[in-house]
Amino acid sequence: MKIVKKISYVILVLVLLSAQVVIPDWTPSAQATTLKGLKQQLADLEAKYEANKHKQEATEKEIQNAKDEINRIAKERDEIEEQISELNAEIDQLRKDIDDKNNEIKDIISYYQVSATGTDAYLEYVFMATDLTDFIYRMAVAEQLSEYNASLIDDYESLIIKHEEKTKELNEKNAELENKRKEMEKQISKLTTELQGTMEGALSIEEEIDVLKTQIQIDEKLYKEYECEETMEKKACEEAYAKKMAEKYKDTLPPGTPFYRPVTSGYISSEYGPRGYLYPGEVHYGLDFATSHGSNVYAVSDGKVVAVIDDAKQRYDKNKKYICGGNKVYIIHTVDGKNYTSTYMHLASVKVKVGDIVTRETVIGLVGGSPSIEYWDNCSSGSHVHLMMSYGHYLSDMTNPISNSFNPRKVVNAPPLGSNHRFSNRYTKY
Repeated sequence: MKIVKKISYVILVLVLLSAQVVIPDWTPSAQATTLKGLKQQLADLEAKYEANKHKQEATEKEIQNAKDEINRIAKERDEIEEQISELNAEIDQLRKDIDDKNNEIKDIISYYQVSATGTDAYLEYVFMATDLTDFIYRMAVAEQLSEYNASLIDDYESLIIKHEEKTKELNEKNAELENKRKEMEKQISKLTTELQGTMEGALSIEEEIDVLKTQIQIDEKLYKEYECEETMEKKACEEAYAKKMAEKYKDTLPPGTPFYRPVTSGYISSEYGPRGYLYPGEVHYGLDFATSHGSNVYAVSDGKVVAVIDDAKQRYDKNKKYICGGNKVYIIHTVDGKNYTSTYMHLASVKVKVGDIVTRETVIGLVGGSPSIEYWDNCSSGSHVHLMMSYGHYLSDMTNPISNSFNPRKVVNAPPLGSNHRFSNRYTKY
């Protein structure tokens, strides 16, 4: 029997370790103390979100304008580079033409020199000329060619200077454009950083809005069930409701008590902590409330359902393996700024789903744990609800509630252990 019990609890831990439930975190950060105040806070946040969104759009537009300007600069620089290339080619051609003209002038000058000192050259031109008149004509043409070439050289050199000035001007403009491009890139980098901050800010605001909406859902349900006006302080509303319960039950819990017992009647059948000499080394991570099979199981406090395991029977039928703990529900709570997670095990059936907002009056499931009925729940010896309380919110890793669990008696009022200490409602103080 000891071995079976040990195996049962090992299976329980393994099941919890293998549970894969992934949903966004939920941590209320609302400061308002009335439902109306929460709604106004939500309206302010939504307005802030819209302003953030417009700023984001404006920044994105600035970034796009800067990118368009960079593209324009790149296109203009390409055109400038092409002009510079054409001018350099023209300058090279002009210099080549100048060299050619200089060579022609040298030939003509050489002719003059030979004509002035050498009879052979004179006789050659005389021989080539039909008469003296033709010779003189040829000399005049040579002189004109020389002067024309010199004039062309001057024009070419003047054009080269203009081209070089234009090239310098284009290079300077190109440098200015490059500096402007770098400035645009710096601006884009700065704007991108701003945009990232704006987007992260939007996400933060979205999270706050989601938190507030969730809190408002919880409070709306609470205010409605407690019959309170929206302008009434939440704590005052809870205290007023507690006073109503005080009129109905004697020796009730103090007004404003945040945690109630999960069932309306029964007794404590097992305490939190080591099992003692009967099961050496075993630890019971909850408080067992024994009660009749099929009874309602309530949330111990206002909160949000973050995980539900309601397929224990189907998994057993499919795999022929016992599901220790049976069907389970996980709920997160925030009370006086502190976060808690409550876990309910051995449920015959589940009445809530992930994302549901619950109050202390919400039925989340029915009592199970009967071996003759819940044959697939092998670590229960009788109808009861196993309540585990943990510090913190656990939304994606359901193994943490065990390592961060504490004795539920710290927050949930319950009678002493044993069937001779029965309770008949959720409000009587023990």
